[in-house]
Amino acid sequence: MVFWRSRLARGGAKTRNSEGLTTAGSIGTAVTLTLEQAAEKVLTIAEAGREVRPDILVIAHGGPFDKPENVGKALKMMPGIQGFFGATSIERLPTERAIRGLVEAFKGLGLG
Repeated sequence: MVFWRSRLARGGAKTRNSEGLTTAGSIGTAVTLTLEQAAEKVLTIAEAGREVRPDILVIAHGGPFDKPENVGKALKMMPGIQGFFGATSIERLPTERAIRGLVEAFKGLGLG
């Protein structure tokens, strides 16, 4: 995997995100890395890319990077990482949580 990431850098990639399967939500994977393991993996990917291209930008994405508090903790563990790319964590997960809460509120209503 790191080999592939460094090949991207050699090919001219200016940015690289570290992808992982999102763990939260109704369709998230049940098996993933811990936050600490994922942060270490991002740093390994960054190191491999920067060996080839020192100016490459690396951002975290996926896996346990699913909530602001997790991302905040992870960014503190990953010096030199330029940020976080949110996809599922800023569109599907908040939508699922909002819908679930609303449905539970409706289910809790009493009849006449």
